[in-house]
Amino acid sequence: MRGYDGKPRMYQSTGPTGAQAEATLLAKLNAMLPPTDDVISPDMAMSELAKFWWLEFEDLGRAANTRRRYREIIDTYILPGVGNLTIREANVSTLDKFLKGVRTKHGNATAKMSKTLLTGMLSLATRHGAAPANPLREVARIPTSSSKEVRALTIDEVVKLRHDVYAWQQPTGRQNGLHEKDILDVVDIMLATGARIGEALAIRWSDVDLAAEKPTVTIRGTVINVRGKNGLRIQDHPKSANSRQRYFLPPFAVEMLRRRQADPVRQNDLDLVFPSSTLTIRDPNGFRKQWRDARKAVGIDWVTPHTFRKSVGTILANTQGMAAATAQLGHSSEQITSKHYVQKTHEAPDNTEILQAFGDQLNIPESGE
Repeated sequence: MRGYDGKPRMYQSTGPTGAQAEATLLAKLNAMLPPTDDVISPDMAMSELAKFWWLEFEDLGRAANTRRRYREIIDTYILPGVGNLTIREANVSTLDKFLKGVRTKHGNATAKMSKTLLTGMLSLATRHGAAPANPLREVARIPTSSSKEVRALTIDEVVKLRHDVYAWQQPTGRQNGLHEKDILDVVDIMLATGARIGEALAIRWSDVDLAAEKPTVTIRGTVINVRGKNGLRIQDHPKSANSRQRYFLPPFAVEMLRRRQADPVRQNDLDLVFPSSTLTIRDPNGFRKQWRDARKAVGIDWVTPHTFRKSVGTILANTQGMAAATAQLGHSSEQITSKHYVQKTHEAPDNTEILQAFGDQLNIPESGE
C-alpha cells in the first residue's frame, strides 16, 4: 500500500483462518487511509463540518461552561448564518460579511468568538484536504471592544456596604426565602478570598479548616449549570488551574464561618457551606438576582459580585504589590490582573525630590529684585 509519504510498503496479517487474516489486514489498511471525499469534502455543508469539529473539540476536555458557551454560539449564530453553505462556498468574502453582520447586531465579543469557532472548523477542513487554505486568516480583523475602566470598592465603601446590607436583611430575618445575613455571608467570603461567585458557592465544609492556627479555605471547584442534563452541579475544578488554591482567612470570615457551622438550620447532605434555601446547590445566577435586590435597596446599583474580586485585587496591588494581587486571584500573569482587576489611581508617584534636580542649576531673581 502507498503511504502518506508516497512510498509503497508491504503489509501482512495472520489469523486462525484465511478469511479472518484478510479481514484483519483490510481493517488495518482502511485505518491508514487518508480521509476520502465521502468524509469531509469541499461539498460538505458547514453544518455537517460543525458536527465533525465538535466531536474533536469534545475530546479536549474543556470546562463545562466553555462547552456550553461554544455550543450556544454555534447553534445561535453560526449554523443559522452559514450552516447551509458548503465548505467550498465558505470563502473569505462570505465569511467576512457574516462576521461583520454578527458584530453589528450582537457585538464584538460574539463576533470574535464566532470567528474563533469557524477558524477551528475550517482548520479541520483544511487538514482533511477539503479546503486549500483557511479563509478565516484573511477576513477583516475584529477590533477588541474598548474595556471599561476597572472600578473597585474602597475600604470605606465596603464597610458601609456591609453595614447597609446587614441592616436590610435584619428586620424580618428573611429576604427572598434566605436565612438572615445569608447574602452578606457570601459577600464576605468573596471579600476574604477574591473567589468568583461560582467558586464561593461550591465551597464545602471539607474545604474549610477552622481548627488550624491560621484558618483556611481551599477553592476546589465551581458551580456550573449543565443545561439539558443534570442542572446545577459542582465542577471538580475552578475556572482555571491556578484558581485551585488554599486561602488564609481574615478574622471576619472566620467568625462568619464558625457561626454558620454552628447553625443546625444550614446543615445539609451535600456538605455545602452556602446552600440554597432548600439546602441544595445554590445557583450563581439566582444569587446575582438576589444581590440586585439587595444593592437596589441600599443604593449601590453599580456593584456586582465580580466587583468584590476586583476590590480584593485593587487593595492587594496597592498595598502588597501586583505580584501579591495576581497570586491571590490565581491569574497567569500580572498583566491580566493589572488590566482587568485593579482600579487605576490616575495619580503619579511623588517624585518631586528627584525631579528637582532639573531646576537646581539656574537661579532666577525673585520679582522686584
